[in-house]
Amino acid sequence: MSPTAGENLAIRIAVQNAHERRLRVSCVPKTNAYRILNGPADSAPAGITLDRYGAWLVLAARMRVADRVVEQWAEGAASVLDPEGIVIKRLAERPMDSSSSVIGERSPPIVQVHEGDASLEVHPDDGVQTGLFLDHRETRWRARDFSAGHEVLNLFAYTCAFSVHAALAGAERVTSVDVSQRSLSWGRRNMALSGLDPNRHRWFADDVLAHLRRPRGTYGLVILDPPVFGHGRRPFSLERDLVRLLRGAFSQLAPGGVLIFSTHHTGLTDPVLEAACREAALGCQRTLDLIERRGLPEWDHPISGDPTPGDRGNYLRTLCLRVN
Repeated sequence: MSPTAGENLAIRIAVQNAHERRLRVSCVPKTNAYRILNGPADSAPAGITLDRYGAWLVLAARMRVADRVVEQWAEGAASVLDPEGIVIKRLAERPMDSSSSVIGERSPPIVQVHEGDASLEVHPDDGVQTGLFLDHRETRWRARDFSAGHEVLNLFAYTCAFSVHAALAGAERVTSVDVSQRSLSWGRRNMALSGLDPNRHRWFADDVLAHLRRPRGTYGLVILDPPVFGHGRRPFSLERDLVRLLRGAFSQLAPGGVLIFSTHHTGLTDPVLEAACREAALGCQRTLDLIERRGLPEWDHPISGDPTPGDRGNYLRTLCLRVN
């Protein structure tokens, strides 16, 4: 069934309104990578998001969203925003069943985006992910407040955007740990793009739990953003390994240091996370003070006040803890 003129007009209006709202409010200066549509909160269908990475757009859609609807929203976004190109990602329950494809004949380049003085490399058509989690932007900026003059440890560092922000804020040295050497090489390029010398910092292609069993560090800040599942020296499960992971992170902190812990696991509610933190602290004889809780950044990841089937809601939980 072909879309009606009214449907197309409604889509263009929704994209235009959402984009104008983003341009009016931003918590991080000089940012050209952000979410434009976040499902029903922006009058889009549940299961659809639209992200800007410089001059490129990435439209992600859950498999339950019909192809016709995805095409309508992609065409509407192109007509309003006039990007250099659009990548469509179809997201399945199992990541290996997902797909990424480019509209048109032009392949997307490696895109350089900015978050303040941080410059970061993004691959719009690199599988399910692009190399940058936009929903962590404000937390990356917040991490700067705890970085200056300290040793910083970034666990499950991925492409090391947190490491870049910490180094730009004046960290003495940043240690980035991730099982993927490809991700760490990407992180080194991000450091260089941001005017930093990656050789002043440390890089470990290592299993995080194995790394945490080594002699304790004296870090002023530990950043812990684990996946729900992972593959290291043995399969990783956040639910199963959470307390052990937290205990290892606490043990690396100097007295009075800060842990930033973040997860996309919707099953780990605030009470569950805080109970795990208390258990882990007790196990290594540390005490905790909650600095703040954070969720999705409101300016570009708004949440619909009306729960809609298929809408993930506030799926991000972040705790900032001072550890004594």
